[in-house]
This record gives sequence, structure tokens and C-alpha cells, in this order.
Amino acid sequence: MVFKVRIKALLDAEDYAGLMELSDAHGGKVSNSLISLAGDLDEERRWRAIRALGLVTARMYDREPEQARRVVRQLIWNLNEESGGIGWGMPEAFGEILAVREELAVEYGSLLACYLLEPERTLDHEDLQRGVIWALGRLKVFPKELREEIVPALIKVLRQDNPTLRATAAWALGEMGAREALPPLKDLPKSEGMLSLWADQKLIRISLNEAVKEAKAKLSGEEVDGMNEWKCSKCGYVLKADAPPETCPQCNEKCEFVNVTCYIPECGFTGSDQRLK
Repeated sequence: MVFKVRIKALLDAEDYAGLMELSDAHGGKVSNSLISLAGDLDEERRWRAIRALGLVTARMYDREPEQARRVVRQLIWNLNEESGGIGWGMPEAFGEILAVREELAVEYGSLLACYLLEPERTLDHEDLQRGVIWALGRLKVFPKELREEIVPALIKVLRQDNPTLRATAAWALGEMGAREALPPLKDLPKSEGMLSLWADQKLIRISLNEAVKEAKAKLSGEEVDGMNEWKCSKCGYVLKADAPPETCPQCNEKCEFVNVTCYIPECGFTGSDQRLK
């Protein structure tokens, strides 16, 4: 328990170097803790654990490739019904590891894709399905034959009823540079709601419509107009959207939202201005 508390503290401080040093000394003990925290209820910590697991496993591969493979196989086992668990965070962790270690992507990329391509391997819960879609977008690059299967399968997701799955698939297609997805993306209906994504090594919260808009712009080579960042005056939740929602997605209250978008050079003309409280 004390060891896991230490891991949490390093994650909360975003001390990835410290986590890798700890892994050098304790190996599997660190990776096991990070696998557990990949399903943490704290969304920020969960994604940091997923990122850290990718870094730790990649470093592990340098020293002992088979130990890194055992981490990947543990994730696969956790997604198996026989494991007795649900598998929260496992698809995302799987994708993160493959994205940061090319050798493992060559070995296991097709197996990750199977969770989308093979009906008998489709995960029951939609949150797990979304995790698989995110993982494929995170990995981005696949052998030509496999890509020719993945892209149509993701385009098929665009026709599903679940708007969060549709928006995640749109993001993944944008990341993969799948220009053949532009026509169906242009036909997507607008949807209410927000999407949380780990992108550019940080957690972003974006409206479903903006996620689709960004994917279309990326695939068509257009510039995306900067979105405003809004902060709930009650709970501090920050999201990206053209306009704030009526109800805060985090505290579920009708709150006042403050525009904390930064347009000045000190913020690089983008992102939140931390001076605006």
C-alpha cells in the first residue's frame, strides 16, 4: 500500500523521470501498480498512469524485452473474460505502450486491431470499445494491409448511435490521416456532450462537435480556429468549446463559466491562462 501511495504521488507531480528510476530498481512492482492505476477513478491520474506505463515498459524493453512483453500480455489477459476483471484502462495502456515502442507495435499491433475488427473479440462495454478506438488513433501507423481493414471499420463506427464513440472514431481517423473518411465525417449529425481525450501528453476536454470539426480540418489540410477554454466557477472544471455548456459536465450544476482562453505570447497564443482564476 505504501508503495502504491508513492506511485500516486509521483503521478500527481507528473514526475515521469522519478517513476522510471523507481522502475529501474523495482521493475514489475512499478508496472503492476501502474496497470492498477490505469483504471483509477481520478481521470487525470488514470491517464498519467497510462502514459507512465508506456514510458516504463519502453525502458524495460531496452534492458529485458521479455519483461516488457509480459506487461503487454498482462494487459491482454486483463481484457479476457476469464481474468474476472472488467479491464478499465487496459486498451488505452496497450495502445500507449505500442505507440512508444515500435518493436512491440510490430509484434502486437494486429492483436490490438482485433478488438475492433473481429466481432468475437469486441469488448462488451462501450467505454472499453472507446478505449480501443483511442488506442488505434494513438498508434496511428499500421502496415498497409492492416490499415486497409482498420480505416473502414472506424468509418463504420461513425454510423453508430453512440455520439461519444463517433467522436472518438473521428479523432482516431484524423490522427491516422485517413482522408477517405472525409465524406462520412462531413455527413455526421451534430451531437450534444463533451469528450475527454489524452492528446499531446495532456488531458483535454472538448465538445463532441469540435472533435469532429478538428478531425475534418486535419484531414482536409485546413487550419482549425482556436476554441475558447471555459472554467466552471464552482468546481474549476476546464473544457474547450466555442461556447460554454448550460450544465457543467463535472459538477452537474448550472454554473457560470469564465473564459480563461489565453491569446497572449506568454501562453503561446493558445491554451488556458493560469492567471485567470
